[in-house]
This record gives sequence, C-alpha cells and structure tokens, in this order.
Amino acid sequence: MAPRPKIIEGYEGIHSGPPVKSAVLILIMPDNNELAIPFIKRTNRGKYHAGQIALPGGKMDACDKDAIDTALRECEEEIGVPSKEISILGTLSELYIPLSNYNITPIVGSVLQKPEFILSPHEVDKVISIPLKELFDPNHKSTTSFSRHDHKIIAPGYRLGEYFIWGATAMIIYEMEQIMKTNTRQIEIRKTRKGTV
Repeated sequence: MAPRPKIIEGYEGIHSGPPVKSAVLILIMPDNNELAIPFIKRTNRGKYHAGQIALPGGKMDACDKDAIDTALRECEEEIGVPSKEISILGTLSELYIPLSNYNITPIVGSVLQKPEFILSPHEVDKVISIPLKELFDPNHKSTTSFSRHDHKIIAPGYRLGEYFIWGATAMIIYEMEQIMKTNTRQIEIRKTRKGTV
C-alpha cells in the first residue's frame, strides 16, 4: 500500500529536527448492525495532508503520557468521541512519513455504540463511516496516479465510491486487515480441529 515514490524530490532533508511523535485511532464501532470504522475527510487547510481521507489523530502533546493518550485526545478533539467510552484493543506497527516528518503509532479501539460525532470545524470536513466488510472487499483495492506537490504519485489504496484512501492511512488499514484475516483463519482452523476430535 506504499505510494511511489515514497519521498518526493525536493522534499528530502527539509526537516531539521527528529521525527514528530504522533498517533491515530482506528475506532471499531457498530453501525447498522455491522462493524465499521469512522474515517475523517480533512479540511483543505494544512500543508501536507489537506483534503485527504484519514483516521482521527495528530501529534503528541506534552500532556500526553503515551501514544494511546494522544490518539484518544485527538479523536475527542476532532470528532467528539469521549475517551472514557473507548476500549483500547492494541497497537499496530509504527509508520514514518518522510514528507511531514511524522512518526505515527496506530492505536486500535472500540466503542459499544455508534457515537454522536461532533466535528472540529478547523480540522474535519466530514466523518465517513465505512463497514469493515466493504473496506476489506478485494474489489475495492485499486491503484491510481495523480499529482501531489507538483510530482506524479502512483498510489495503491482503497476505492469506496467517491472516496480514495491511500498513503499512510491505507498502509495502516492494510496491516489491520491482514491481522484480522489471520486471526479469523486461526479461529476457523481451531473450530475445525475441535469438531473432528
């Protein structure tokens, strides 16, 4: 799911400091009797990721003791989901983004019911709820090319109607998809073996 090129010519070495610690939240929620993930469409503000489909998240603040704190705080600030309602399920692999110099820790959480979203008007244009079965449908994986910062980008990703999820968000979701499919297969194998004993 990594776009090509990973580093855009002319943007190498533009960051003088160390990577910025950040986190995003993959929030698994019920929606119309299915499990879904709320993605955000960012507003057109911002230098690097304006207008993109993303997961709630952002950089770590001094008040955050760890990446989980960051993900929960950002989710509450951006889409209004109270931290106390979210159960943390685990973390995925850290991911470094050369263009923005962000080092992202993806956090996976869940809620018992679909939240009433309250959007941050400066950061979030809308929330898009996508069922897991649609997101993981092989027919929704595709590759597209477009210009980004005056350079041609070839990006694999998830195409769902008018929305295209690519870049770091697609890479994070793909890892979660593989983990969930592997665990499902292991459960099915255990059930089969139990049934044949």
